[in-house]
Amino acid sequence: MADSTQTESSTPASGVRGSLFGGSSLDLKPYLYLLPILLLYAIFVVYPVGYSFWMSFTDFVTVDQVEWVGLSNYVQIFSEPDFWQAVVNSAVFSLGTVVSIAIGLLLALVLNTDRIRGKAIFQSIIFLPYVLPIVVASVLFGWMFTQFGVVNSTLISIGVIDQPIGWLSSPTLALPTVITVTVWKNLGFNMLIFMAGVQSIPDEIYEAARVAGKSRWATFRHVTLPLLKTPLIITTVLGMINAIRGFDAIWVMTEGGPGGASETLGVYFYRSAFASGDFSTGAAIGVIMFVISIVFSGAVLLYARRS
Repeated sequence: MADSTQTESSTPASGVRGSLFGGSSLDLKPYLYLLPILLLYAIFVVYPVGYSFWMSFTDFVTVDQVEWVGLSNYVQIFSEPDFWQAVVNSAVFSLGTVVSIAIGLLLALVLNTDRIRGKAIFQSIIFLPYVLPIVVASVLFGWMFTQFGVVNSTLISIGVIDQPIGWLSSPTLALPTVITVTVWKNLGFNMLIFMAGVQSIPDEIYEAARVAGKSRWATFRHVTLPLLKTPLIITTVLGMINAIRGFDAIWVMTEGGPGGASETLGVYFYRSAFASGDFSTGAAIGVIMFVISIVFSGAVLLYARRS
């Protein structure tokens, strides 16, 4: 009796021990392996993001001078015309993402054919701008689009224009000029993503489309495009996020000018937080940019799932 009682009483303990230390119910070893990276993620990502959210509801002067102001920072931001101008400019700047995606898809389809020789050379040339630092690319394009740069010189020499155009000093041309740089910069990345997606489509599907008498446009619309949904989602989400927080190329080439004509949310955030030293307002702008990115990314993912 004593032995059986001891055996019965030890069974639950062994089950708990098994569930806690590698048993079939719960294995903590994978979580222990993930603990260092989760700790680093919490320190360098979760805590700064949470602290920024908290700071956006305060009047932060120094660590010792913090006053809770609630939604006052957001009310002030939404009442400023410069903020809404930055929102419009960011929306226009995001159109460069659409152009870059479309051209990248076209290049991937063209370079995927067997008729072009030296495809690897063309792919390397197109992908090279993506490896180039954005500051270097912005400086180069800034020189090219100056009043006496190579762009104006070329257009004058071939008779397209009679006098130099102020590409970066014009309120209507400054933002499209910067968009040109970003399209050129991200084109290689989009092409590479679409190239991987196109090459993963089995040839049997295209053979079935040919047997069914589908035209090239019908094959692209009903076969290629639906099977490239994942690359489309990746390039669209990443492109929209980069457009919303776009700063480096704009700041190097125009600094948001002239007169705020090319000032996006990223530049507006920099001016408010660092140039003016208003960290609370800057944190609120950062939160707004974060929410916009989440909303647009979620909308794209939801549309892709439903379609």
